[in-house]
Amino acid sequence: MPKLNEAIRLAEASNWPRLLDLITATPALAKECDDYGMLPLHWASTDNNAPLVLLERLVEAYPEGVQIANKAQLLPLHIAIRARVSLPVLHLLIRAYPESILMETPSGSTPVALAEQSHVVSDALTFLRNAMERQTPFENASWNNQKTVILSPTASSRPHSWHTLSRQASAPAVLTPAAAPLELSYEPSEGNSSDDNNKMATPKRWMLMDECFICHVPFNMFKHRHHCRNCGMSICSSHSAVKKMSLVGFSTPQRVCVSCVGDLESPTAQPQRDPISPIFRRREAKLFSSLVSPTSFEKKDVQKLQRRVAALAKQVDHLVESNMGLHQQLLEQEEIKAETMLLITQVMTRVSVLELQNEQRCDDFDL
Repeated sequence: MPKLNEAIRLAEASNWPRLLDLITATPALAKECDDYGMLPLHWASTDNNAPLVLLERLVEAYPEGVQIANKAQLLPLHIAIRARVSLPVLHLLIRAYPESILMETPSGSTPVALAEQSHVVSDALTFLRNAMERQTPFENASWNNQKTVILSPTASSRPHSWHTLSRQASAPAVLTPAAAPLELSYEPSEGNSSDDNNKMATPKRWMLMDECFICHVPFNMFKHRHHCRNCGMSICSSHSAVKKMSLVGFSTPQRVCVSCVGDLESPTAQPQRDPISPIFRRREAKLFSSLVSPTSFEKKDVQKLQRRVAALAKQVDHLVESNMGLHQQLLEQEEIKAETMLLITQVMTRVSVLELQNEQRCDDFDL
């Protein structure tokens, strides 16, 4: 008899031969689910070396698995595209769930857009585009107003499948330029008016990169992307300094990269007054000269980012105003509470005086 969550354990370890034998012997184990909401099918989709026969067996054992999203709201097709799997695997996943070609990620990217961002091979990209064109005519007008629901694992579909993982339990997310509030401009604008000089220094802008800026190891499901709050570069957890540093623009100490922590701890380091520091300029220039080609982002992508930044800025302003209004309401409620307590005290005092006078009158009457 297989152990509890044995299929998940083998899938996490990428032990595909043993997982294939296990699913062949016990197909029901294809329904096991971990703390990330990941089925064995999700895990097999993360590795382009997973054998096709294994994925076929997983789909055959649990056909609904291709419709189930993990905790990050990603279908097996989304994960497979990000992992740049082979074309036969894409054929299998779309054949099992044709509507998945229209399913968007939480960031709003379709599988075709996700494939373009992941730089999949041309054959796979062509297949995905053709699949989307074939599926689109069958969608009715209600598609524009209501998207197809992506299923999530329920308690009934994953009995005895939850277990605790030793690594950090944070759901992986796909970050795209359209989803992250980033500004990817080479020459930052510098205000010359007095209003710009009076504004508080803002935190550094974040650079969206596919690999660690220091070790150049690509980010994936297990190697998560972090951002240095000083230089804004994308780093892995191995190159994120353990010690937090006080930075301009932050009210609490922030985590920085191992490269910046030495500069910040240097006795000659001066407080930063300009949010666009020379260090940031050099790193930004190096980023765009070595990692991002001039054609990486089209004009429409830049405009989309600018619109998103503007929308987020409006949201921040609205939240600040709402916070100030709530704070004012809290102060008013505190004043009302104080006045109410004072009134209650006065009433209780008056009642005590009247009771005392009443007792004295009763004593005089008895005499």
